[in-house]
Amino acid sequence: MTSLSLTDATGLVGVAAYVAAHFAVQLLHASPTGRLAVALNVIGPACILVSLLGAFNLASFLTQVFWLGLTVAGWWRRRRATQVTRVEGRIAFNHD
Repeated sequence: MTSLSLTDATGLVGVAAYVAAHFAVQLLHASPTGRLAVALNVIGPACILVSLLGAFNLASFLTQVFWLGLTVAGWWRRRRATQVTRVEGRIAFNHD
């Protein structure tokens, strides 16, 4: 039996994060823009990028970089769109 390297184990954590995010959105009807889905969609590619240190694959690297970048960009855009600001003692939502 072969032993599992640290990079392989980290990659498996990434795969589990992807599967958990998809499961939560598709079967549990969690919001795809909610904290859970976003966190899992950041953890997934980050772990797989670490796993590529053990066995690099350009196609996988590019997929993970774009997945991570798009997830962070979407999170940032949504965060900015729903920032709460106080205007004359009441709460207003900034939706630019």
